[in-house]
Amino acid sequence: MMHDPAASGGEPPNPIARTFANARMPLAYVEWPHFGAPLLVLLHGSRDHSRSWDPIARALQHTHQVVAPDLRGHGDSAWSQDGRYNYAAYLSDLAALCDELGVSAERPVTLVGHSLGAHIALRYAGTMPEHVARLVAIEAVGAPLALEARQAGMTLDAKLRAWFDDRRRTAALQRRVFASIDEAAERMLSRHAYLMPEQAAFLTYHGVRRKKDGWHWKYDPFVNVWPFPELAIDEARTLWARVSCPTLLIYGQKSWPSTVPAQVLATIGHAQELRLAESGHWPQHDAQDACLAAIAAFLQGES
Repeated sequence: MMHDPAASGGEPPNPIARTFANARMPLAYVEWPHFGAPLLVLLHGSRDHSRSWDPIARALQHTHQVVAPDLRGHGDSAWSQDGRYNYAAYLSDLAALCDELGVSAERPVTLVGHSLGAHIALRYAGTMPEHVARLVAIEAVGAPLALEARQAGMTLDAKLRAWFDDRRRTAALQRRVFASIDEAAERMLSRHAYLMPEQAAFLTYHGVRRKKDGWHWKYDPFVNVWPFPELAIDEARTLWARVSCPTLLIYGQKSWPSTVPAQVLATIGHAQELRLAESGHWPQHDAQDACLAAIAAFLQGES
């Protein structure tokens, strides 16, 4: 008989690493088992990884079977062979993971996503509303306003030319190499003003891979290329309008300005919105206690 650590009050030192595939794409996820408990899937943001969720997952593993995938091109999942990353691909991967986990209308999943992961969760909940029990979207913001305006003002041919150029530049890019994990952690701290040093050290430890010349970030540089083709905002709103489950939207008050949160709230009329005062773009790290308390209270409404 399989042992359930959560049922006995124990806590495994690390989650269990697992793999699956979507067609020919090898993908990875980690799991905090709690057999028979409601299923919770945590979706990280761009250039992040599954272990970023450890503090949230450990707190929720006593009431949920918690799974955190590495998105394609991130963490221990494979890189896209043609360097293409868009919502269609990410959604297909999530659908394959849900199949792997036995998600159905009878056993729906709760989704918690951050940034890119929040938008994947919102789109999936609109595509497969009968499969989603509850939804927490953390920092479902758009790109910085200047970049949004640039994209919105471009003709189709200009978007294609820009995409060609971005791919050429990324292919020729010299990747940043760090002499040590500590050096990489310092880089992370310099980019995320609200992180504590111990948080940056943990995130970096799981976010880098050692190669002959030093330490490299695990994510594929091509995840930074603006995707083409992509779902237009009107198409996204069509999916958001189909979200029928209880929905919580969490934002950091000190994140960058964006027009997207107001559009999400206006489209999902039943959603609750929470803004955390002492947080930037990573509320699950910047204001961890408050963010976790809000998520836990929201999940307590599960039937």
